[in-house]
Order: sequence, then C-alpha cells, then structure tokens
Amino acid sequence: MPEQTIQCASACTVTVVHEITLPVLDLSPAEAAQISSAILLVWSVGWAFRSLIQTIRSDGNSSTQED
Repeated sequence: MPEQTIQCASACTVTVVHEITLPVLDLSPAEAAQISSAILLVWSVGWAFRSLIQTIRSDGNSSTQED
C-alpha cells in the first residue's frame, strides 16, 4: 500500500476510510454461476462414482431379500 503524507497549513481533520474487499463478494452473477456449476459438477461426479462402487460391491444381493 503506498504511503500517503498529508500536510496542512493549519490544524485540520483527516478522515481515513478503510475498506475491506473480499474477492468472493465482488463476483458478478455470471462468475458466481460458473463457480457454482463447477462445484455441482464435481459433486455429481463424486456421487456417480460412489453409486457405481456401491453397485459393484453389492453384487446384485439386496438386503430386502428373504433368506
């Protein structure tokens, strides 16, 4: 952050405003939609792999079958 020097000829009041900017909150709706779509895509691929693994492990045996 550049240094600022304020010189006054007489007594003066200086007000400094500090702003906190978070890049996440400065997203446009289109950028937010892209990020949320990517998150949803990763989640759905993980869910699909989990379902596939459960299907392979079950070997066609259902827990509702009577012995």
